[in-house]
Amino acid sequence: MSPRNPSARRGLVAVGAAIALVGSGAAVASSAPGSPLPGAPLPAAPEIEDPTQAQRIAGTDRYGTAAEIARAFPAEATDTVVVASGQTFPDALSAQLSSADGLPGLDVEGAGLPVPMLLTKQDLLPSATADALEDLAPSTIVIVGGEGAVSETVAEELAGFGAEVERLAGEDRYDTSAEIAGMFPTGLPVLYLATGTDYPDALTGGARAGRDGVPMLLTDPAELQDSTAEVIETLQPASVVVLGGSGAVSDDVVEAVAEIVPDTTRLFGKDRYGTAVALASSYEYDSVAYLASGQDFPDALTGGAFAAFHEGPLLLSKADGVPTVTAAALDRLSPQGLVLFGGEVALQEEEVEDALNATLPVWVDELVVQMLSFNDYHGHIEEEDGTLDEEQDPDQNLVGGAVNLGSTLQALRTRSFEEQTVTVAAGDLIGGSTFVSGLFQDEPSVETLEVAGLDISGVGNHEFDEGVEELLRMQDGGCHPERGCFEEEPYDGADFQWLAANVVDTESGEPILPATEVRTVDGVDVGFIGMTLEETPTLVSPGGVSTVDFLDEVETANAQAAQLREDGVESIVVLLHEGGYQTGLYDACEGVSGPVVEIAENLDPAIDAVVTGHTHQPYVCSIPDPDGDPRLVTSANQYGRVVTETALTISRESGDVTRDRADADNHLVLQSIADDPEMTSVVEKWVARAEVLAGEVVGTVAEDITGDAGGDRGVETPMADLVADSILFGTDGDDEGGAQISFMNVGGVRASLLVDQISNEEAAGEVTYQEAYNVMPFGNILVSIDMTGEQVKAVLEQQYDPERGRPYLALGVSEGFTYTWDDSQPQGSKVSDMQLDGVPLEMDQTYRVSTLNFLQQGGDSFTAFTEGTNLVGGPEDLANLVDYLRANPDLSAPEDRVSGL
Repeated sequence: MSPRNPSARRGLVAVGAAIALVGSGAAVASSAPGSPLPGAPLPAAPEIEDPTQAQRIAGTDRYGTAAEIARAFPAEATDTVVVASGQTFPDALSAQLSSADGLPGLDVEGAGLPVPMLLTKQDLLPSATADALEDLAPSTIVIVGGEGAVSETVAEELAGFGAEVERLAGEDRYDTSAEIAGMFPTGLPVLYLATGTDYPDALTGGARAGRDGVPMLLTDPAELQDSTAEVIETLQPASVVVLGGSGAVSDDVVEAVAEIVPDTTRLFGKDRYGTAVALASSYEYDSVAYLASGQDFPDALTGGAFAAFHEGPLLLSKADGVPTVTAAALDRLSPQGLVLFGGEVALQEEEVEDALNATLPVWVDELVVQMLSFNDYHGHIEEEDGTLDEEQDPDQNLVGGAVNLGSTLQALRTRSFEEQTVTVAAGDLIGGSTFVSGLFQDEPSVETLEVAGLDISGVGNHEFDEGVEELLRMQDGGCHPERGCFEEEPYDGADFQWLAANVVDTESGEPILPATEVRTVDGVDVGFIGMTLEETPTLVSPGGVSTVDFLDEVETANAQAAQLREDGVESIVVLLHEGGYQTGLYDACEGVSGPVVEIAENLDPAIDAVVTGHTHQPYVCSIPDPDGDPRLVTSANQYGRVVTETALTISRESGDVTRDRADADNHLVLQSIADDPEMTSVVEKWVARAEVLAGEVVGTVAEDITGDAGGDRGVETPMADLVADSILFGTDGDDEGGAQISFMNVGGVRASLLVDQISNEEAAGEVTYQEAYNVMPFGNILVSIDMTGEQVKAVLEQQYDPERGRPYLALGVSEGFTYTWDDSQPQGSKVSDMQLDGVPLEMDQTYRVSTLNFLQQGGDSFTAFTEGTNLVGGPEDLANLVDYLRANPDLSAPEDRVSGL
């Protein structure tokens, strides 16, 4: 069997390591290391005759093992060979040279790839090394170390092999390491740094550095030597990764390096085996893996170059057994072949090789599909001062932004072969969006998601904000019927697929978009079912969805799963826009509650994982299916601030997910990582288009006016009352609707107005068009209707509905209207003492009431609004709010108008 080539997506593997290590057994500082150099074309993985059995490369001693490893390199990689001391490790640790390091004779095919390393005694060239040189016939031999490591006598003997011999040596191990590192180009994305007084961290770090095409630099653990500091200053790496904890490299050294390169982080495990695992964390699932002794340096040293050449992870083992942390890492990698370096003294046959051979058939049968997921993007394409709740992320990392979402996804994908990664979402990608995206009908949101590599999404309720026809336009392309297109760049639709299994045409009963999509991953079919929550019609303008029905989530998913299985698909994932809540960290599942629990408990056991959204919460849960078996249920917060990485481990034989082998982690989309260049260009394009309108000052506020949808939607808020005032402003004229009372739902108020909120360099207290848009982004229309006092009371009573996803949803009310709310009273009897301008409302008298068309059509379950008559349409909500702000400068927060709510 010859495994596939490793993925060529090497641009962010160091970033990927940092992301992968947050919350793992390894430790890493808060900022992520930069990107390694993209290498030359990648080599094929080594031929593995029987991947279910470990392959051992060994000689009779360390010199023989090094020779056998060197012979295992393909011929095109052996034109240059490194020779280092087999008696001391420091010089050889730095000698993970590649064929692009600027030495004579290095312009060989496969330039930029690691080269073989042979070992020698100080004064004697071992016969195994000599025989290997005869076989390899290199044109260049590079001796690493001074005459105290490799004597001139040995150098002369090496010259007898017809190769040009070069020596790299400094006054000590640190100078030698610095000299080798100095051959790399400047401006490296990352540099690895490890102690020069012990070998394990540098061994596995050298393999990683060789894979990434960057230097492995040794340091004095107690004090940063001048030569080490000078080469770091010369190379000017974007980041430095220090291998090992403070016991390996002191805090003083790390602080000194950080003065040169601010983005300096530690990466380490609990011991040498854990550090090797940490370094291996960004390698692809289903790779060929490599194992060497962690108790002696030579085999791991020479094997590291081989592992680096084939871009496989190098892990360490004890001679008499595989450490638990190493076994767990191999279990995650699910290797499709395993190469052991060294003889039975280094890695015992029974305790190591036989134990691994017992598990290898399981790993070889397994296919690990990496599923990356997120939800509730809502067009948040720009970086904001976004954080998760403090309970979810006590460190309050800045997260989100399309440029960082793109980088995070790209980094995580380095852990999987390209064809084994699927990127999915659980709805609300558009609608309720920020200014830049919403101003252009969320076409910016779609473009950023395309660049991010989204493959499939379920629909959410906000996909229907402008109705079915607009959603179909967003999928298929075409110009907006009112706002048109950019002539030079007409909208061509989304290249990812929305799924809508439970949204069916009322007449035909057929889904308006595909119900499912099947992806074939390395010969195995994986099915995806996409759905929104059944109560979507209560959350959007009913008029826009009057031609479709929204079906029960469980019944729909189970029916679709049965059809997929009938079609031969066993691995099934549901993308569901409905969610839950939990009280722990962003990667936890403490006290999970909410609608998703009952749904998950009733979904068919054939469904293997559920990706959720809607509640804007982060969680990674295991909720039992009807058979009592654990099933992953995940959610990734909101606004592109978190990405869930799920490893779906599938048996190639059965085609089904092995539930107890699947796992998931939530990763923060850190703003500290390098921006995705392509995404940056897209965001800048749309920001520039929006800036034409964004900075126009349309009003002023004298104080903060707060209380938007991001807070408690079940209480009266100043912002909801202010928007209700603006609705009355636009509808109270005799020729405008003649309204006397206006209502506004808190959930429709998407932002507050703050004095010190500066969006476009305006003065404090000034409100820009962009800020007004952020308050009212949905494009609703104001409407006025006749309602009796009894009907008005019925509307207010519907602020409490125990059958609704959010039982309490408050309405802002316009100036002059007051009432009392008594929550101790039963449902339907909580409202009393309604007054208009101090006069009690008569139950049988008719009043003119204005609100949004969303509410008038029964949105948010306020069905009593639909009883109104004599409808008169008004202006668009945003245009009306702008007019209100212009006419009412220096606005203050309205006083409470409702007693008890």
